[in-house]
Amino acid sequence: MYKLGDKIFRQKEYKAAIFAGGVSVIVGLGLLIVYPTIQNAVFDVAGVPVIHETVIVESRSDKIVPGHGRPISRAGMRPDRDITLSRMIGFHPQMTEHLFVLLTVLLSVLLIRLISGKQQMMLEYEKLKTEKLQTSYNALMGQINPHFFFNSLNGLNSLIRSGEKEQTLTYLDELSNVFRYILQSNKKEMVTLAEELQFVKAYTYLLGVRYEGKLFFSIQAAPALLLCYLPILSVLPLIENAVKHNVISKQYPLQIDVYTTEDHALVVSNKIHSKVEEEHSSGIGLKNLWGRYRLLTGKDIVISNWKEYFKVSLPLLDMPVKA
Repeated sequence: MYKLGDKIFRQKEYKAAIFAGGVSVIVGLGLLIVYPTIQNAVFDVAGVPVIHETVIVESRSDKIVPGHGRPISRAGMRPDRDITLSRMIGFHPQMTEHLFVLLTVLLSVLLIRLISGKQQMMLEYEKLKTEKLQTSYNALMGQINPHFFFNSLNGLNSLIRSGEKEQTLTYLDELSNVFRYILQSNKKEMVTLAEELQFVKAYTYLLGVRYEGKLFFSIQAAPALLLCYLPILSVLPLIENAVKHNVISKQYPLQIDVYTTEDHALVVSNKIHSKVEEEHSSGIGLKNLWGRYRLLTGKDIVISNWKEYFKVSLPLLDMPVKA
């Protein structure tokens, strides 16, 4: 009945349950009504005598005498009501038992259905989570690659032209470290703070060569937090965001600070000196970072754009979250 109701009402739980319960109760009541007739027919066919009890009602004394036995007083009750109650009491235990079994079966079916539905929802959620994470990662890579590759090659070209061999070799080493880390990002989701900061130092070296004397970095992390975890390439969009939206010149040098706090967070902060000709930012980079961070850690990044400073706080985890 439940499966039939599920098909009729198109997977609406409460309607299917009401349908199954209603049909079961109607069928049960019907069987209960025809039970005496079926019983008499079965016993008659089997040749078993059916014992009938004669009930004599005395209208004057309001006494009920079963058979020819001794009268029994029923003070305060009418004879016809007493007979009705007796018959109802005779059927009451059966009705209670059947209703209990019916409710138990219905609740069991509903429980199984809810567990099955929960598992299906979890599978769909994991699928959507993976698809959204991949989309965010692709958007991040699409944002990083064009700017980063172009600027890196320009920096390398200027070093080669200047003839500074040692600095050129150092630049190539740091560039290879950055490339290696970015290529690993499609295999890793979470990294330690020590790994991320090692990448940040290599990346900021490249930016320091490009903006020599105009861009400065300060990286400070508590040793106790170096083994904490965060999503890979979390700091890179924040540094790129600061470089993209602020004036960088001899007159207005840009200082970017990366440091840890006592509440287990990594902060990237810079003083605001927005470009005059810049249009309103869409904030896609920060939205992608927020989405990735939420999916991988279950925590939110904290963005503070107050007074003269722009800060983004990234919560650190004591251990990576299992997928």
